Amino acid sequence: MSGINSITIVGNVGSAPELKYTKNNVPFCRFSVAVNEQWSKNGEKKEATTWFPVVVFNGLSEACANWLDRGRLVGIVGRVRTREYKSNDGTQHKDMQIVAENVTFLGSAKRGEDDAPRPEQPGSTATAADDDDSVPF
Repeated sequence: MSGINSITIVGNVGSAPELKYTKNNVPFCRFSVAVNEQWSKNGEKKEATTWFPVVVFNGLSEACANWLDRGRLVGIVGRVRTREYKSNDGTQHKDMQIVAENVTFLGSAKRGEDDAPRPEQPGSTATAADDDDSVPF
């Protein structure tokens, strides 16, 4: 029996999106999202921030690189994947990340340095094709 691997988060972009390309020229974009939680315990307010590394592929990656910036509120729907890689010094690493399938741009849009009007923003939601062959890990 197959399992279910689905995650939905809404938070603020923590790092500026980085657009890169795989060896097969498939665009991908990495950024982090901070999700803040607040609760009360024994009358005392508590707060915690959880950071999620996110990766998006294909046209969705280019939309994220163009329209997301630090601090922007964003909704992410995707799946959690383990990524294994070797650092430059040869050390093996393993971490978890969200592979986004749907990104909803919330809050205000990223603006250029001159604050000039930008072309019309794509629809409020962008979706990635579920193509595991293009995932570079």
